[in-house]
Amino acid sequence: MLPLVLDVLTRVWPFFLLVGAGLALTRLRLLDAMMAQGLSAYVYWVGFPALLIHSLSRTGRPGPELVAGLAAYAGVGLAIIAVVAVAGRALGWSKAERAGTAMASGVGNSAFLALPIAAAVLGAETARLVAGIVAVDFVILTAAGVALLGWAAGRSVWRSVLQAFRNPVVAAALTGIGLALLDLALPEPLDRAVGMAAASGSPVGLVALGAALGLRQAEGEAAPKTSAVLLAAVAKLAVFPLLAWWAIGLTPAPPAFRIGATLLAAAPTAVNVFIQTRAYGVFPRGAARAVALSTALSALTLAAAALLLGPAAAP
Repeated sequence: MLPLVLDVLTRVWPFFLLVGAGLALTRLRLLDAMMAQGLSAYVYWVGFPALLIHSLSRTGRPGPELVAGLAAYAGVGLAIIAVVAVAGRALGWSKAERAGTAMASGVGNSAFLALPIAAAVLGAETARLVAGIVAVDFVILTAAGVALLGWAAGRSVWRSVLQAFRNPVVAAALTGIGLALLDLALPEPLDRAVGMAAASGSPVGLVALGAALGLRQAEGEAAPKTSAVLLAAVAKLAVFPLLAWWAIGLTPAPPAFRIGATLLAAAPTAVNVFIQTRAYGVFPRGAARAVALSTALSALTLAAAALLLGPAAAP
């Protein structure tokens, strides 16, 4: 068990080093609020879209059995987002708290953290089978979360849903999926440029996250409720993987897909959630804390999930 825990820790720690860099830059006054906003804008418009086009265009076409498993995963994610949003109303939270917490509960860091761990623990073939989970996270679940953020920002529900699919991150994920389904490739010079931008998306996003944690709270800005941050972490790290295991087991998806998808479901809240909440001005500090807390806890929960699921993946 110790080697497995150490392997997970070595994959999680670089995230915290970059978050720490952003926090340190703000404490040293080398990065102010406007500069941090610029980092977030870069990730929102360039870094994450490039990363999704570059990675999803290489996933290939899923067969009908995998589609059924992906649909079950998406259904669980949407159900969690909806239940958390409703629960927030019962708890007396504001629209911003409900929308931000719901998105943080459903959109995971499948691409940058959980998928490499799945490849290391469960094997390259299982990682290939579950690569479509990244598309679900960044199209269906992100679109649902963005629609809620738009609603919390004062837009109509219908308009928020439509605008969610014009969001640069969601649109880029759809573009990557379209290229994969049509078996098309970007022209070589353009693909190289997209690849260069893609490599910067996650690191810059993590520095922006650290900056958000380090900057002082603006006057008049409500402090995020601890209960909201804790609920997001529990829903993402525990409830999501348990329900994903159960729901995917009801489909004809291969056992290897069920195992790998469950591990990806246990991923912490995605940095993209913070970037989106920052862009919409809805619950950004709460989302930043949810990302930081769930990522810290995932050093243990992902190791535990890998330990439980690894033997099941053995032939």
